[in-house]
Amino acid sequence: MSVGPLTVEIVFTFCLSAILLYKYGNWKKHHVFVTIPVLIAWYFSFTIIVMLPMDVSSTSYRQCLKENSPPPLPTPAWENTPVENFTSNANETWVSSPFRVSSRSTALETELFDDPVCKEPWSYIPNNSLRNLWRIVYWTSQCLTWLILPLMQSYSQAGDFTVAGKLRSAIIDNAIYYGSYLLIFIVLLFYIAASPNLHVNGPKLKVICITTSNTWGLFLLVLLLGYGLVEVPRTCWNLAKRGFMLNYTYFKASKLYLEKCEAEDALEDMLEDIKKISDNMGTSHPLRKNVEIGRASCRERV
Repeated sequence: MSVGPLTVEIVFTFCLSAILLYKYGNWKKHHVFVTIPVLIAWYFSFTIIVMLPMDVSSTSYRQCLKENSPPPLPTPAWENTPVENFTSNANETWVSSPFRVSSRSTALETELFDDPVCKEPWSYIPNNSLRNLWRIVYWTSQCLTWLILPLMQSYSQAGDFTVAGKLRSAIIDNAIYYGSYLLIFIVLLFYIAASPNLHVNGPKLKVICITTSNTWGLFLLVLLLGYGLVEVPRTCWNLAKRGFMLNYTYFKASKLYLEKCEAEDALEDMLEDIKKISDNMGTSHPLRKNVEIGRASCRERV
């Protein structure tokens, strides 16, 4: 096996992920705890695309070796013959048999390697290394998808002033997301517990988690495909109608203008409330720090 192709592809995907994150992300403004998980998520996503062809070629090579391996040699009769039944003729057979078996085995190995039916691919990876690499990529992606990234997204949008409050708001915001996963997990767990031939243990729980994740993804994929199969052709059909698109654009522009006016009124009311609170609250008030944070946030965004 040559580790060169694997090393080159891993380094290439990492550089590609870093370049894309540098181009489309504001790494100077974002915190390092935000940049690193996003970089790992992008990097492992590209790594899956690179590893899949290598896995297919390596598996095909191992399957070819298994199908074209020589059949097992029959057990010589002298191995199953008691020692007391050996005669002089049997001893001669016992002496000559190993040489005949060894000659046959050597001939088969020579024929297999002189004219190989299965050629090792240039990107071949041993099964153990490939399995460990898949485990690292899969379980890291699972943790990022289900735990770290959703909580970080909701944490950044939470309006609380403390870390505990932001985490609580992030968990509540993802309650439906986690609740659907937990529902599928409980259904599969009850199914295995009710089956007489199946018993719940550590490996089975790991398989249940994987099955739950795949089932949740398949449900979401079916819903999106069902919506897309109807909406995409209808949208393409409507885009070809100039009169329809003109009236739709007028309606959308009017709606956006009303929403903009409502948002500006709400912003002015909020700024007035913050100003009144700031004027009426003394500098020694325990919540004065939170008010200053709110005022600073308004100055940055307005």
